[in-house]
Amino acid sequence: MTKVRRLALVLLAASSLFFVACGSTPKDDSKSSGSAGSSSQSRTGKDSGAGDGSGSGSGSGLGLGYDDENGNGRGSGSGSGSGYGSGSGYDDDEEFDESTAKDYSALFRMIDKSRNKAIDSGAQDDDATSDFFSALDEEYRRQRALAESGGITPEMTNILRQINAAYAGLEQYEEAKAKKQRIDDNGYASESKRAYDEGAGLLEELEEIMADSDSFFEELRTGESDAGTDFLNKATKANVDFTNVFKAVANNMRTEAFKAKKQADSVKASVSRKDDYDDGVSEFRSGDSNYVTGSVEQSIENYTNARDIFATLYKEVAAARAEAQKKISEAKKKVNHAWGVADEADKTDPLTEKIDGIEDHDAKLLEDDDFSDAENSYVEIDEELDDDGGDL
Repeated sequence: MTKVRRLALVLLAASSLFFVACGSTPKDDSKSSGSAGSSSQSRTGKDSGAGDGSGSGSGSGLGLGYDDENGNGRGSGSGSGSGYGSGSGYDDDEEFDESTAKDYSALFRMIDKSRNKAIDSGAQDDDATSDFFSALDEEYRRQRALAESGGITPEMTNILRQINAAYAGLEQYEEAKAKKQRIDDNGYASESKRAYDEGAGLLEELEEIMADSDSFFEELRTGESDAGTDFLNKATKANVDFTNVFKAVANNMRTEAFKAKKQADSVKASVSRKDDYDDGVSEFRSGDSNYVTGSVEQSIENYTNARDIFATLYKEVAAARAEAQKKISEAKKKVNHAWGVADEADKTDPLTEKIDGIEDHDAKLLEDDDFSDAENSYVEIDEELDDDGGDL
């Protein structure tokens, strides 16, 4: 017999004698107690049960909780007044984290963080979400008070996790809603109609859930519901859908920018307008960088800038080349006319001596050009971006 067992039996015998003397009989339950001011003792059965004791009475008293041979919570109480007890236990076979049961502080911190993010996203002030947010706050306060007062159960843990998911879902909803508005403002919906329609439909479903918040919280309080997780999943999917619309826009704009660059290369813009050309390349590469790191909307702006720079270069350089070609053609006509005059002069009055300013017909007037400047100025970029675009 263990020391705790012997101590329990001694105290039980002592309390029984005391109650016989006072004409009172103690109650045996899974929890019991006795105290003069207040006295309590609790133990957790590691194998299969848990018990604790609490009680009240006047005078002096003692409360004791222990486990019997089967691991069931037992207790005894004594006092000069009356003693009462109550108890409950849980089965270790249940999926229940005992460390969490002892301390919910980590879970509370996680919920508080999710709540603050929801506030930062605008959920507290948005007409579409403010009532649901307030109801969620009220439920969180209620469940937290129960947990902090000792109402620790496996169901309580899931309820708190679902509350956390609901706060996170509100943040995702606000982000998705804002993206949809920007898509509408820019007329991007047609770039990926299927993704846009799916996202818009999910936003409507979320708004219906928030409008019927009583049903949501009634289901959540059962402790067996995934209502908060389902809410979060819908909001996250809507957010991803609208991101995919922006990705479709970015991909299309990148293709336009690449085509514009090829046109600029066709007129050797990298040689005649090197600084502007490099600016276009820089914007294009920034677009690729932002796309692969998840800043898809920023990449659209980069690709648009690159397209506009290359398109302008092509237009202006092509026009300058056309003007130059026109002047060259006119010059050639004059040269041809001069050659004709010279030929006639040679026939009537040929030169017999060298004259300053007139070179021999086979003289080399220009150094050979290896075109290295043009080759070095050209920048090659990949036609395809081999990345999934940083899915969120």
